[in-house]
Amino acid sequence: MDDYTKIQVSAKIYWGFNIEIPNNKLSLMSENDIVQEIKLAMITFFKKHNLEELKEGVSNLNLHIHDTFSSGRTIYVCDHE
Repeated sequence: MDDYTKIQVSAKIYWGFNIEIPNNKLSLMSENDIVQEIKLAMITFFKKHNLEELKEGVSNLNLHIHDTFSSGRTIYVCDHE
């Protein structure tokens, strides 16, 4: 069984949206890869649930990771300084 790390968005409207990425995959990903993965998950989720305004807003997010990260905890992907 794989261990997972939660990737959670910290942004005004999108706060709390999260996905889990297996640690063996996460160890091969750059911070940019992680940001792109969660953005794709957000777009897919919002499209599936007909939340068009939320889906369109994802492209306006300046998501980034403040800290260096390690597997086994929550990584916050932020849209603020």
